[in-house]
Amino acid sequence: MSGASVLRSSWLGRVEYLDGWRLQEAVATRVRAGADERLLLLEHDPVYTIGRRGTTDHLLAGPSELHRADASVYRVDRGGDITFHGPGQLVGYPVVRLGDAFDVVSYVRAIEGALIDALASYRVAARAERGKTGVWVYLPETGAPAKIAAIGVRVSRGVTTHGFALNVRTDLTAFERMIPCGFAHEVASLERLGVSAQTQDVGARTAAALADRLGRALSWSSVEPARDDEIAADSPVRSAVDLIRETVAV
Repeated sequence: MSGASVLRSSWLGRVEYLDGWRLQEAVATRVRAGADERLLLLEHDPVYTIGRRGTTDHLLAGPSELHRADASVYRVDRGGDITFHGPGQLVGYPVVRLGDAFDVVSYVRAIEGALIDALASYRVAARAERGKTGVWVYLPETGAPAKIAAIGVRVSRGVTTHGFALNVRTDLTAFERMIPCGFAHEVASLERLGVSAQTQDVGARTAAALADRLGRALSWSSVEPARDDEIAADSPVRSAVDLIRETVAV
């Protein structure tokens, strides 16, 4: 892939949600200034995030139950409704340039395709569903369709943030506390499909697949921590509040 733009990927391990969001904003600032595009791969502490089209009505558990589960809840600036992130789930934040005449649908399809490719490397047959964002599989025990990966993105000044969440060894009971993505459906993980895999390994395969789908050359490197001056004064992450901690405190 000589001459291709570089997608620098970084495995960050376990990251608290707001720290990950702040890092995305900082990296987006760097990319707009001409730095290489980057894919941040990580796991989050338990957290429910509600996108721009979302509502707390789709959160089924009350504050006390969520507090006992040590889960946070944040409103965020990505598209989509409500989703869950937690240990054993691969979260990917591609920070890439789409340019001024960007096609968000094609970008989301590229992410779906990359996730499908990565799952195929584990001999898991996955697919996209017409009219639904994300990646789906059939459950072996029932044959019912189930969502294994969710996608929600934001594009600001031609650069993407947020991204995808692929269930590897995720505690799927966490999804029972919400209506995932705003409509009732089964949820799957690689573990539920009988596949034993480490989240970091799944991340490496997904990074290679996404770089290929985006026409980038994949490279691995560490990423510098976020600096406060790299985060816009009006960035939503600056005013983000954990809705559960705020409610319990009252």
